[in-house]
Amino acid sequence: MIIGLTENDLKRLAYNERLSFETAGLTEKDIMQLMTTIDRRFMAGLAYFLGARELKMGICRVGNGIPELQWDTIRRILPTVAMVVPSFICKLIDYAKRENIDYRRSSLTKFICIGESIRKPDFNYNTLGEKIMNQWENIRLFSTYASTEMQTSFTECSEGKGGHLPPELIIAEFLDSEGKSVKPGEEGEVTITTLGVEGMPLLRFRTGDIVVYHTEPCKCGRNTLRLSGVTGRKGQMIKFKGTTLYPPALYDILDGIPEVINYVVEVFKNELGTDEIVIRIGTGEKSKLIEKHIKDVFRAKIRVAPSILFESVETVNRIQFPQTKRKSVKFIDRRE
Repeated sequence: MIIGLTENDLKRLAYNERLSFETAGLTEKDIMQLMTTIDRRFMAGLAYFLGARELKMGICRVGNGIPELQWDTIRRILPTVAMVVPSFICKLIDYAKRENIDYRRSSLTKFICIGESIRKPDFNYNTLGEKIMNQWENIRLFSTYASTEMQTSFTECSEGKGGHLPPELIIAEFLDSEGKSVKPGEEGEVTITTLGVEGMPLLRFRTGDIVVYHTEPCKCGRNTLRLSGVTGRKGQMIKFKGTTLYPPALYDILDGIPEVINYVVEVFKNELGTDEIVIRIGTGEKSKLIEKHIKDVFRAKIRVAPSILFESVETVNRIQFPQTKRKSVKFIDRRE
């Protein structure tokens, strides 16, 4: 999708990200290291840059990947906060351990996390969030939810109880499969109407993202509604052996299995026309015993076990990071 932006839309984008950063407690005294791309038509990268300038923060554009360059920049620039896809934090930690970098004593105090959920619908950390916090105890993680179409962010405050809606920028509804509003605490599809957008305003646009929302006042003092992390995308729902699943439920299990270094989930239709799941796993350990252990974990968590295909870590990494994509690929839907 191509999004056209007017001059006022760019100003609105900057204002939105300033609000987002302020919700996470950032000020003009902070220095942000941008660990996401700003090119490849990634509008969010531009938004982060504009928002940091609007807040008068320092900002260093490093881009995504390359842990060695990230740590070199941290050493040189002393950023206090990083904008990052949370799974990349694990790669930063792994690199720091290999190179004997005392990452816990770095200048970083906060990560603003995009693109992946770090919390369950009840706001406790999921496996990925726990994996980060168990290794980097003195860091703060802030989750933010947004999409290119809505041009607006829902960002957590210090309470970590969901992303706050900015009421002057967007109207949000949460609908079931029949288009009816769901109650607070129930899963619904995020449906948005943008406010103040000139180039491409949207009216009751259904994002496909499934979340849980809450309306009770937050302890931070804000009274706006709050969103949980995305539990799944409507178009990615899987019906597997009588169980309805979304890919994030599979990710959460895989992230908690030590033998799994990286992975890609593939879904396709079998000869009966029903959904099948194959998980390509990159690991240094390949045996029937490891495969049984992984399947047993799945059965314990979600009652069903997908097919497992062991690959080299390098092979899975090439699938995860194709040159034509700006985001990592964890889910491949072959049902079409």
